[in-house]
Amino acid sequence: MQLNEILEENTVNAISTKTNIAENNIDALIAADFETITRVKAMGFISIIEREYNADLSALKEQALEYYNAHDEDEKVTLGLPISEEKKGKSKWFMTLVLLLIIYAIWYAFDNFDKEKLNAMLPFSEEKLSELIMPEKKNGTEEPKEASELSIEHVNGMNTIEENRSY
Repeated sequence: MQLNEILEENTVNAISTKTNIAENNIDALIAADFETITRVKAMGFISIIEREYNADLSALKEQALEYYNAHDEDEKVTLGLPISEEKKGKSKWFMTLVLLLIIYAIWYAFDNFDKEKLNAMLPFSEEKLSELIMPEKKNGTEEPKEASELSIEHVNGMNTIEENRSY
């Protein structure tokens, strides 16, 4: 089946609707006017019409190839360099630096925290332990408590002080 036979059975509009090829491109193929369409489009349009109408348009393909081989000097493809896009997010190094600065600020705040306030908040400070172990007498001399009253135990890496009272 040739292109002329397809045109006898169908209109240009019907062919255009079925193949989604513009009517002016189909008219150019019918008239063998290959100047208005490129090589890739012409070969693609011919292949689409062959597929949709089960036609053999090899004569039209050969005619198109002869035309494009004779007039090929105008068909040069130019490629531009790819445009490199800049990063749109924050840099990983910047985020790491910010995180390190936050960690340093927290460490500095805890390291230089008022020692008296911190010691007051702790349940066992050195002063409290020394008062438990060696309470001062009213006259200023220290008298140690009996050893049986206090016991220091080491449990799970923690020292605990327990007072044993005997009644």
